[in-house]
Amino acid sequence: MLKVEGIETWYGAIQALKGVTLDVKSGEIVALLGANGAGKSTTIMTITGILKPLKGSIRFLDQDITGMEAEDIAEIGIACVPEGRRIFPGLTVLDNLMLGATPRKRASRGEIKNDLDRVFAIFPQLADFSGRLGWQLSGGQLQMLAIGRGLMSGSKILLLDEPSLGLAPVLVQEVFRVIKEINKTGTTILLVEQNARMALLIANRGFVLETGRVMLSDTAANLLANEEMKAHYLGAHTHIKEARQRRRDERAGA
Repeated sequence: MLKVEGIETWYGAIQALKGVTLDVKSGEIVALLGANGAGKSTTIMTITGILKPLKGSIRFLDQDITGMEAEDIAEIGIACVPEGRRIFPGLTVLDNLMLGATPRKRASRGEIKNDLDRVFAIFPQLADFSGRLGWQLSGGQLQMLAIGRGLMSGSKILLLDEPSLGLAPVLVQEVFRVIKEINKTGTTILLVEQNARMALLIANRGFVLETGRVMLSDTAANLLANEEMKAHYLGAHTHIKEARQRRRDERAGA
């Protein structure tokens, strides 16, 4: 569905992406992982046309979209839920959602209504709070609204940039559950996350960025088992759990 080949993106004199290559197949959840400053958000902004690559190509459904304007990319079926939610705080929940449908110039009212019903089915709180202003929502509700607005675009692929950022652990669990549910209904997802473990638990495959380059790529299961991933991205608790399990196994064997 989406193929990025050798893209190089610069911020003035600073090169942020140094030949990034990745792909997303229809129906997948693909995780794009890495530390702060690795180039994850820059990759998303380059795919969506906010930034223009100086080298490389981006193809979506066999169409070359390299250098296309952001609004044209949104219209052909790529939607982005940006880091920080970026909803309109002075507008109601319903108005924010309806703004997500603006790229759909050919959609009928019935199609828009069906997608609105779908969003409310996934996020019942948004239906309850449809008349509330954006600034009256909690952090978790704002993230629901941002994802719902992305779904209203009727996109074929949804790019999620750090959806768990700043949320309490219980809300992080809920966000990842919803992402999985959205994928099961037919939406392909490219997921940018610092929470590598949670992302890989729901993803099919993953790519790991480091200083603007793809350093690792594999199935999610293989990345979870990868020693380099454990050491640098999955946290010390992974090793502690495995050590405890080994001790339990040894005791059981004895």
